[in-house]
Amino acid sequence: MGTPEGTVLSTGRNAGVVKQVISSGIVSIGSLMGGMMQGWTSPMTLQLQREDSPVGVMSTAEIANLATIPTYVGFLLGLGIIYIANRWGRKAALIASALPSIIGYIVVMFATTVPVLYFGKILATFISVGVTLSQMYVSETTHESIRGKLMATCTMQINAGILVGYILGKYLDFKWFNGFYAVVPAVFVALMLLLPETPYFLYEKSREEEAKKSLLWLRGGDVRLAEDELATIKNSKSDDTQEKLTFCQELKTRATKIALIVSGLGFVFQTLSGIYPVINYAGLIFEEAGSPLEPNDSAIFTAVLNLVASFLNLFLIDRFGRKPLLYISFIGGGVSLTILSVFLYILQQSGVIQFGWIPMVSLGTFIFCYGIGLASVPGVLMNEMSPTNVKAVMGTSIVVVALSLMSVIVQTFPFLDEHIGLWFCFAIPAVCNTLGIFFTMFIVRETKGKTLTQIANELNNN
Repeated sequence: MGTPEGTVLSTGRNAGVVKQVISSGIVSIGSLMGGMMQGWTSPMTLQLQREDSPVGVMSTAEIANLATIPTYVGFLLGLGIIYIANRWGRKAALIASALPSIIGYIVVMFATTVPVLYFGKILATFISVGVTLSQMYVSETTHESIRGKLMATCTMQINAGILVGYILGKYLDFKWFNGFYAVVPAVFVALMLLLPETPYFLYEKSREEEAKKSLLWLRGGDVRLAEDELATIKNSKSDDTQEKLTFCQELKTRATKIALIVSGLGFVFQTLSGIYPVINYAGLIFEEAGSPLEPNDSAIFTAVLNLVASFLNLFLIDRFGRKPLLYISFIGGGVSLTILSVFLYILQQSGVIQFGWIPMVSLGTFIFCYGIGLASVPGVLMNEMSPTNVKAVMGTSIVVVALSLMSVIVQTFPFLDEHIGLWFCFAIPAVCNTLGIFFTMFIVRETKGKTLTQIANELNNN
């Protein structure tokens, strides 16, 4: 039970912290499933190209289509989740994004033809929207003192999901693997039914009493803290205009424009950083670079490093802020990938493998630096800076564009590797990471320790 009504905890910022952690943990399962979806391709590709493949031996072209076509179609269908998030709430949208995934993985589990496999994967891709919705829910329900840490948990869950996919893919056959993938969203839906809707969304829909009840639950029954936060939400809606802004009017405000620029560029730099080729082609990269690791083991190695870094991010993001962590990611990524590109170019020209530890150290450094900041900060900034009534549309649209760009990168990586060289595949992200340093310096705004209302006021006035 929560704290009895009327009780005020001695330290208001800590009121209901347990419930906030639990609710964020449940919601972050949406991000876990998004990571599992990313971790599906690498191990299942190996199984689908074997003689005992349930749909027959798939060609390289069919595998490429399996990785990209469901992604494009699923993202477009997933845009429908935006309407649900704006009309019925973040909770309803999270549940709606998970339900097709249950059906999708069951279809994949029993697929015997390639078209049926494609259909199942399209349905399963709906959960990709859950990554954005998870951070959105956490940003609107947690106290600013722990908001960054709990939002970063969502990113850590993505990396945990990738690792889960790699490990299960090494030990489970095709049917059991996809059966497990179907169970996780079912459990997620059951747990989501226990949580309240976000108070920001409820107040946006003029459901003030429900917003107060939601805050009371999230703040452990601390009436004074819930009322103070509700008053803050009210003030944030009345400061700019006495009338509620329409969607188009909101997009014209200074705060929304800045949020859109920072969020959009943040996700673009994240996508171009080089992480997605590493996630999807870890085995190929390590093999060409002269690594002694097996393909599955090299993939697990990269996933573990990314998970460890994202775990450290939980303790750093609210202590040091968003911008310092971005600097670490971009500087570390730029230096490590430059060294790797030079090494791979020399290797391509000479054909002699020396100093085989260089690609291991370079990629390890890049992955670790990426996980420290760039993995989570763009999503955190987007959810902290975006106004409530456009957050679902803006967030999902940005993520769809970023993930579509990711699909293009993943699909063109083998072509560039074959026709130009592996060194070129990492020279491009090395340049992008270097440009990211200037993006952080001149465009990114620090949001550490500020309420969503304070952030919006600063963006509108500065």
